[in-house]
This record gives sequence, C-alpha cells and structure tokens, in this order.
Amino acid sequence: MKKTLVALIIVNAVTASTAFAAADTGTWYAGGKFGWSHYFDTSNSKNGGNSSSTDFDFNHDNVGGGVYTGYQITPWLAVEGGYDYLGNMGVDGHHGASGAKMKSQGLQLSLKASYGLNDNWDIYGRAGAMGYRAESDISGKNRFETGVRPLVAVGTEYAFNQNLAGRMEYQWVSNVGNENQIGVSSDVSSLNVGLTYRFGQ
Repeated sequence: MKKTLVALIIVNAVTASTAFAAADTGTWYAGGKFGWSHYFDTSNSKNGGNSSSTDFDFNHDNVGGGVYTGYQITPWLAVEGGYDYLGNMGVDGHHGASGAKMKSQGLQLSLKASYGLNDNWDIYGRAGAMGYRAESDISGKNRFETGVRPLVAVGTEYAFNQNLAGRMEYQWVSNVGNENQIGVSSDVSSLNVGLTYRFGQ
C-alpha cells in the first residue's frame, strides 16, 4: 500500500512539473506574432536582363508579422500553419526608380519539434514550406509572382500558465520572388515575438 502511494505521488509530481512545458497531446493552439523582417541575398534584373548591384540600392529592413495555429500530435511534435506578412524592401534606383519596392506574404505549413528545458520553458525548431505571393513596383511596372519555397525556424517558448505562452522565433524563407518575372528575388529572414493560446488544456 505504501509503495503504491509513493508511486502515485511521484507520477503526480512528474505530471505536474511538465504540464506547462508543452500543449497537451491532441489539442489545438493559436497565436499571433509581430517583429522585424530582413531581405538579403538579393538579386535583380533590369528590363528583362541581368543588372549589376550598382543599379539599385536596397532598404532591406521592415516590420512583419502573422498569425498561426497548430495541433499538438505528441508531447514534443506539432504541425503548425499560418499566414505571414514578410514586410517590404525599398528599392532606390539610380535611373529614376526612387520609391520602388518589393513586398511579400504567404501561407506556411511546417512540423514543429520541441525540447523542454525545464517545467515551463521549451526550445523548438520548425521546418516546412511557404506558398508566397511577391509583388514589385520598379520603374512604374507593377508585377506579381507566386511560388512555393522552403522555410526553417528556430525559437523558444515560455508557458506563463496552462493556456498562455509567449514565444520568440527566427525564421528564414529561401529565394522569395522570381527575378525573371518581377525583377527581383531575395531570401527573407524574420525575428518575431508572439503570444500563443492553448485550447482544451
């Protein structure tokens, strides 16, 4: 009887200590994020042909954000999807293209793997793909293009209580935009902070 009681106390203590580290298996969560977006490894074309980087100056930084929802498959694995606004990149040309820009947004789907550091704090990684729409306005020409690109993200999540958690995340999307179609292409990285609500805990 004493051994059974001790075993139940230990199991209860372990369960209580890990209750907040991740959402319960078989439940949903949703949240929003806001932060900083950075375009880099930019390539561009001019009038259908390649142009040198000296033809344009790029203002790479802007604000971004999005919303997301996920389903917790196991204590450490979830599937997550959402909408991202990746901000815009200013393009200042040396040949009358001042005020031009490229902007992009997309829908993403990824798998999220988490590792608990303590009772309330996780680190995680995500990998998946984004279906994007990129638009450019260069020299008065408005063009758009769509495609699918890989994405990866790493982040950390802290549970304030059973239902509410905060996160900080770095995300990278490869080669957004088609240089031959809209005149510019760029990798896009994002650094966001977010707030997550967990349902049915």
